[in-house]
Amino acid sequence: MARSNGKLSEKQVSAWFSEMDFEKQSAFLGSLNQTHDSAKQVKIDTLRRQLAELETGPGRASGKRARKGVRRKRAAAVKYRDPKTGDTWSGRGRMARWLADKVSAGEKADKYLA
Repeated sequence: MARSNGKLSEKQVSAWFSEMDFEKQSAFLGSLNQTHDSAKQVKIDTLRRQLAELETGPGRASGKRARKGVRRKRAAAVKYRDPKTGDTWSGRGRMARWLADKVSAGEKADKYLA
């Protein structure tokens, strides 16, 4: 096999691989899969480490840094729940469609208080 700059081209590898018998191809593919899985795990570990550094970077004790003058909104607690479908509504903003439909059908909203 000819080499250019010390690297094999995809075409060269394909030609070399096709000359192998089936058992050698299977063994070689198994070896390639192990090598690839190992490289993939190294990449995953590197990315996880980088993500952890971003989350708890310098000056961040808890992983989040509050910005001056920015208020964080809290998720509203569920106030109404439909036991049959599991649909919920916090009671804030426009009434949820599922509850509005039930109220317009004559049911009381209090029936669905969580």
